Amino acid sequence: MIEVLHVFFGFASLVSGFIVLLKRKGNSSHRLLGRVYFICMLALNVTSFGIYKLFGGWGVFHWMAIASLAPLVAGYVAIRYKNLNAHYFFICWSYIGLLCATISEIFVHVPLAVFLQSKVPHLDTALMLSLIGAGLYLLPKYQSRYVRGKRPTPMP
Repeated sequence: MIEVLHVFFGFASLVSGFIVLLKRKGNSSHRLLGRVYFICMLALNVTSFGIYKLFGGWGVFHWMAIASLAPLVAGYVAIRYKNLNAHYFFICWSYIGLLCATISEIFVHVPLAVFLQSKVPHLDTALMLSLIGAGLYLLPKYQSRYVRGKRPTPMP
């Protein structure tokens, strides 16, 4: 049952996060969907702590779930303190982390992806590194588009 909840919250996080990225920032629908994303991501991480099939106990993915909470909570704290620049970066990195985790899950559970992985070793890693590289390049480039009317503050 916990696995079903985990998958549900994973899909809900993917969808709500994607819509938030597309929506105009700062309006009521952005804030509502942002809250949905935040709650679904929290639930996704909490449910991950109840899944032990892969390692038979605590494993690397549990540590990754803890790491996933860091940018999510930092993005929430940033918006509570009206730091739009930090909110933008932390939430975007939270979503990139979610996409990387999704890639990892696809290459473990989807037969076509498992087959591709057997033919092209480390394809999953290459996709995740490409996604991270795209984030490193694109996030600063598009920051001003999302943080309108505010001078960018340097990230610590």
